[in-house]
Amino acid sequence: MGRLEVVFATVVMVLAAAAVVGALVYAITWEVAAIRRVLANHRQATGRLTDEDFWRQQRALTEPPK
Repeated sequence: MGRLEVVFATVVMVLAAAAVVGALVYAITWEVAAIRRVLANHRQATGRLTDEDFWRQQRALTEPPK
């Protein structure tokens, strides 16, 4: 009977290890996605033109220099 118990324990250990590795991969993927979202939002916020900026640039391009 000792042989069956060893096989059962090995199967349980392998499944538990797979669950832990899967949870770690999921957590790391989630964090990478969160960091990318934060960086993308930051890039959009700093590169965004307001209406005032747009019209200021248009005046600078069309008005003759003073």
